[in-house]
Parts: sequence; C-alpha cells; structure tokens
Amino acid sequence: MCKDYLTTRSPQRCGSLRVRCGHASAAAASRCASSWRIWPRRQGPRGVYEEERLMTMGHVTELLSAYLDERVGADERARIVAHLNACESCRAHLESLRRTVVMLHTAEPVRAPEGFRAQVRARIETQPRRAPRALHLPGWIGSWRTAGAAVAVVLIGLFTVNLLREQFPSVALRRDREPQGAVPAPLPPSASVDRAARAPELSAPQAGGFPVPGRVGAPSIPAPYSPGEPALRRVIRTASVMLEVENLNETASRLTRIVEAAGGFIADSSYAQAGSTPEGTFVLRVPAPRFADVLSQVESLGHVQQRRISGQDVTEEYVDLRSRIRNLERYEQRLLALVDRAAKVSDLLEIEQELARVRGEIEMLTGRARYLDRQVDLAMIQVSAREQTTQSGGFWDFSGTLTKIQTAFLLTIRQILRAAEAMVVALSALVPVLALAGIVWLVVRRVRLARGV
Repeated sequence: MCKDYLTTRSPQRCGSLRVRCGHASAAAASRCASSWRIWPRRQGPRGVYEEERLMTMGHVTELLSAYLDERVGADERARIVAHLNACESCRAHLESLRRTVVMLHTAEPVRAPEGFRAQVRARIETQPRRAPRALHLPGWIGSWRTAGAAVAVVLIGLFTVNLLREQFPSVALRRDREPQGAVPAPLPPSASVDRAARAPELSAPQAGGFPVPGRVGAPSIPAPYSPGEPALRRVIRTASVMLEVENLNETASRLTRIVEAAGGFIADSSYAQAGSTPEGTFVLRVPAPRFADVLSQVESLGHVQQRRISGQDVTEEYVDLRSRIRNLERYEQRLLALVDRAAKVSDLLEIEQELARVRGEIEMLTGRARYLDRQVDLAMIQVSAREQTTQSGGFWDFSGTLTKIQTAFLLTIRQILRAAEAMVVALSALVPVLALAGIVWLVVRRVRLARGV
C-alpha cells in the first residue's frame, strides 16, 4: 500500500498513485484502498507508538507459495488472509496456484522406453577415455632453434653491455661525480676541522712519478679571536681546471713541485685508466695570497679545456660567529662568578649544567670559526688531467687494434665465467624447490593414474 494513503486514508489518493501502490488500474487501487484498515497501535523498540499496517499486494504475491505449503508464521498468515479477503486479484492468483499444484499432484509419471537404461550404459562404455591433459605450448616455444636463438641474443646483449661498461669506466664514474669544472661544496665544520688538523701533504713521487698523499708540513692554525681585531673581508677562493697533457706522470711531478714551492700541499689525488688513456685528479691546497700565481703555473702544464674560478664571501657569518663567541664567553664568566656565591647544592648543580651547555656552544662555534679561517687561508684548486691520445703515423694502427681485440676477448671470457658462476649459484639455490616440485608431481600423477583420469 502507498505511503500517501497511510497518511491521508483516502482511496482517491491511493488510486491516483497506483504505481506506488502496486495495482494495475485505478479501479483496483480504489477497491484495495477501501478495504485497508489500520491495526491497533503498538509501542515500537524506541518507545514510539507506531501503527501496524497490512501487507502490500506485491508482498502477498511473493508469499502465496509459502502460504500454500504452510511455511509461514501465524502473524504473517493472518495478514495474508486479511489481504486476500480484501483483494480480488490476489485471490485469483491464489486459486491459480492451487489448480497448478493439484494438476502436478494428479499427473501420472512417464516411464522410459524399454531398454533405455541399457542403451545409455552401452553408449557410455563405448566412449573412449580421455588421456590426462598435457601442457600444450605454442609451436614456436617448443622449437629448439628458436629457443637457442633467443638465449643467444640475450647473452650477447648482456655481454655487450658489460663489455662497454668495462671498456669505458670513466663514463659511469662521471655520472656519479659532480660535473666537471664544478667547485666542491665546503665540508661540514666537524669534518673539516678534523681533516684540516691532520691535513696530509704530498711527499716525494714514487716509482713512475705518480704522487701519493704524504706529510710535508701542516698549515698553521689561526690564532684565537681577540675583541679588538678588525673585521676583514674573508673570502673562500676555489678553482677547477681541466687539462690535456702529454705525460700524466710528469705532470704529477711538476704539480708536486709547484705546490711545495708555494707552501701548500696536495689534499687528495686519484688515478684511473679509461681504456688506453690514463686520467688523474688532484686537489691542491695553497695559501690564498699565492692562489693566482699557482693557478697560472698549473694552466701552463698543458692545454686548458675547462676552467672555473669562484669565491664565497663568509665575512658576515664569520663576524656573527665571533660576536656569539664573545657574548657566550662573557656569560660564562658571570656563571663562574655565581659558582662562588652559591649557597645550596641544587643551585650549584644548575649553574654547573648551564656552564657545561655554554662551554659546548663556545667550542662548537669556535670550531666553525677555525674551519672558516682554514678555508679562507688555504685556497683550493681541483686539477683534472688527461693524457692526449696518440695518433698513429700510418694509415692504420695495427698494434692498437690488436690490443683492443685482446682486451675485448678477455672481457668476454670473464663475462662468460661470471654468467656460468651465477647460473651455478642459482641452480644450487633452486635444488630444494625443484626436488619438492618433483615429489608433488609424482604424487599427483600417481593419484590421477589410480583414478583412471
């Protein structure tokens, strides 16, 4: 029944909204609505009085089969009976269902023809048994030639990539390093103080002329700051030079002599062999007044391919550090004066804790100031040197070609051995899994054979 009739209790209202009411025509809706009645009020689960209403036509139609089979409760049965007494279409539907049930109960069973069972059994026995399904793969997968060609292509690709990586290692290294000519950023204060305190310098060249870090003399540590010292401009000067030289070992020896003559040292050096061309990188630390002179001497060692010079002004930071250090030292003196006048143990402990904190800040700021002093006093020059590639005087450099062929052959053999080692390791790791899979396959096969599948 529609909601509007339940509120207005008007048959005409229900008839105008027959679609919601569920009736096929306005007349049927009017007849149905005129027979509805409101049941006694009852108290709902929330304490609100509600009115129980009769079932709708659609609901009753769904319950008629259960009503005939006596599978509905007493409450629902009473509602269905009340609706059937008022609804003619529902009564007609119920009578139709009863006639159908009676017809089905009185129908005689139809017997199968003579010999039907024997024919069906014989037909089943004559059907061939299907063999267990095998794994059907596409034809191109089962071809040994195609599979071998695919494996060969994959292996050749892997070997080629690894060969190129080993032939040109400098390309991979440059991706990880900063761009050529870029000036390295200053180190953190703690690391720089450590490193500057034990700054290694270049010793005499070893056999072959290539330098290694050694100790010649450490730079002097600037004196502590005094309040009356004037604030000078402090600039950290750095440079980066890329050279193409004729002989790398000779260039390394000359760099050593230039740096030692200027009173500096070589902080770091590295060597790499990119194919047949050796390369070297050197980090020079020289006194700031000799920066321009040393840079010009370094550039005269070969053909300059790239150069970059920069300066970082740290005057503001330096002055701020010294001011903070001076204020903290004054605060420390006042705390020390309070220690003598402390009357309680608790006050004394608090003053000592504050003194420890202030002393820690002073040491941290002093370390940063000393780091800036060292960076300003010692300029940095990064030199990247590479030997010139020698060109053959003839039409073809046969010895160079043989060297490349030999190198490529050895690298390929090395890659094959690495691949074989990796395959052996992988197979050894898969042995337990393969053994377990084989046992499971045997058990499943035996069960399927026993069932005749």
